[in-house]
Amino acid sequence: MEHQIGSTERKYLLAVYLTLNQMGWTRLKKISEFLNVKMPSAKQFLERLSEQGLIYYEPRGSITLTAEGKKVAITENTKLNAVKMFFCEILGLDENEATQASWNVYFNLGDKIVERFIAFARFLVEGGSGEIVGKFREFLNQPRKRTTPCPIKSILDELEEKNSSKVEGSESEC
Repeated sequence: MEHQIGSTERKYLLAVYLTLNQMGWTRLKKISEFLNVKMPSAKQFLERLSEQGLIYYEPRGSITLTAEGKKVAITENTKLNAVKMFFCEILGLDENEATQASWNVYFNLGDKIVERFIAFARFLVEGGSGEIVGKFREFLNQPRKRTTPCPIKSILDELEEKNSSKVEGSESEC
């Protein structure tokens, strides 16, 4: 059975999965703290996941994943880790930065974009493009120097000149 859940529900489902203790359950407070949200907000989304049959949720009790919920959560975790790998392996961010960036980006992208993002990361790491990644890392470590003017700045300067010539004698500020 395929579940159509929104990005926020996916985020909460993954939080349940990642906060399970060794006994296979978690609590509302733990999820709330993990996602840095207030408990009433977390409760609302957990109730939705329960209604959809993805978690077992007992108010003031334990929270566990259903078999289907676990399957979805594992898929979400795999995709999130692939995005995180892009931030670590390609952009060279440290573990904490990559984790934060992956959570911020992943849940704001559509499925097609996520799949392309993951495929691009795999291409760069596995597809013989290690040379590109290596060159990018070298680029990051070089002192910043500008050899050519920024094309966007040139366009903005041209637009500013055109606008100032249209409004003769008056000063305008952006």
